[in-house]
Amino acid sequence: MSMKCQFRPRLQVCGAVLTLLMTCCVLSSCGSPGKNLQLAKDSVGMFHAQLDAEQYNSIYSTTDDKFHQITSQTDFVKLLQAIHNKLGTVQQSNLRHQGIAWYAGLGTTVTLVYDTKFADGTGTEQFVWRINSGQASLYGYHINSNDLVTR
Repeated sequence: MSMKCQFRPRLQVCGAVLTLLMTCCVLSSCGSPGKNLQLAKDSVGMFHAQLDAEQYNSIYSTTDDKFHQITSQTDFVKLLQAIHNKLGTVQQSNLRHQGIAWYAGLGTTVTLVYDTKFADGTGTEQFVWRINSGQASLYGYHINSNDLVTR
């Protein structure tokens, strides 16, 4: 004896509708990708201006709480001082890569990778910004520079 499920098509339709609704909710909570990207780019400009002005504590104050849990203010300030003292002021930054992602429990992140020319060297910088309520907070920062290591 063969039985067919009468409710299966309804479940598939309900599942598709639920998936669509969840996707809309996630996308609307992320904000505009273009606005988030521009906010992150502007934040890199502010980071570089503060680095050049030796406002290291101000930079740390804009970092995300998760960043604070991983990196102490003292250690981060030492890194920024080394970058400024060895490489000098930022002369030019060229965006090489950009990415926007959304993570459950974290929200929207924007990753930007720049090839940066400093007065006394070069480096590749990676910034990860967490976007929350129209504000960008630094979630991660990495620099790869032979000049930083060898000077």
